[in-house]
Amino acid sequence: MKFRDLNIEFSVAGVNFSVVSFAEEMLDYPMPMHTHSKNSFEIHFIASGEGVLNTGERTYRITPSTLYVTGPNIPHEQISDKGNPMKEYCLYIKADRVSEEALRTDAFMKPFFDNPFWFGLSDAVFEATIYELFSELGLQRTGYELVVKSLMEKLVVLLVRRYSEKENILRGTTAKKTINEDLKYLLIEEAFLYNYVDITLEGLAESICLSPRQTERLLKLHYNMNFQQKKKEARMSAAISLLKNTDMKISDIAYETGYSSVEHFSTAMKKYSGLTATKIRREGLEAPTQDQP
Repeated sequence: MKFRDLNIEFSVAGVNFSVVSFAEEMLDYPMPMHTHSKNSFEIHFIASGEGVLNTGERTYRITPSTLYVTGPNIPHEQISDKGNPMKEYCLYIKADRVSEEALRTDAFMKPFFDNPFWFGLSDAVFEATIYELFSELGLQRTGYELVVKSLMEKLVVLLVRRYSEKENILRGTTAKKTINEDLKYLLIEEAFLYNYVDITLEGLAESICLSPRQTERLLKLHYNMNFQQKKKEARMSAAISLLKNTDMKISDIAYETGYSSVEHFSTAMKKYSGLTATKIRREGLEAPTQDQP
C-alpha cells in the first residue's frame, strides 16, 4: 500500500519538509542498491521479518523493530531472508535547502542533517506513532491531513532525539532522558516478549537510553537476573506456551525460539523446566478447558 501526491508539508524548528511518499509493503523481493537526491531522506521501520541492509561499506542485520534512515547519496540495498520477508513502513521526505548559518542559529535540527545514515532500534513511542500515522492514511477521515502533519513532525523530533542521545553516549556524557521510568520497564518487558530470539544487550541498552553496563545492573536490581538469564527465561516461556497451546512440531518450535537443533532445544528445556518438551506438550493436551467442570 503506497500513498503519493498527498501534498503533506510540515515544519520542524524552522526546517520545511514535504512528504514524497508513504509506503507499507512486504519486501518479498530484493530492493536493489540505490541512492537519494540532495535533501531527500527515507525513514525505514521494519515491523516484522528479517534480512540484511547493505550500504556498500558494511552489511547490517535487520530484525523486527529495526529503524534506519538513509539520506542523500547513501547507497543501500535491502534483501529479505527467504521465507521470512520483511514488512516495512517507509517514509520518503524532502527538506528545503538549509544553510549552515541557519543550523548554527537554531541547532535543534543539526543532528538530523549531520547524520545522513543512521541505524538502530525503534522504541514503543516511535512504533506507536508509525502505526497511528498509517492508520490515519488508510482511513482518511475528516482532517486526516492535519493529523498526519502533526505525526510527521513528531517522528522527526523523535529521530533527532535518538541521534542526539547516541552522540552523547559515544562522547561518554549522560544522555538526556526522554522516557520516564515506568516506560523504561515496559520497553524492557516488550523487548523480551516480542524479540526474545534476536535481542542483544547492546540493542536493549540503546532502546532505553542506557549503557550496556547500566542495563545489566538494572536487570539484576529489578528482575534479579542478568541479561542472558532474562533472555533464556523469555525463550523458554515462549517455547512452553507454544508446546502447550499449538500443534506446531517440536522441531519447528525449537527453530522458532532460536535453537539450531531440536537436540539443543530439548537439552535446554529439560535443564530449565525439569521436563522434556514431549512431557510439557502432553500436560498441555491433558489440561482441562475452562468449559469443563
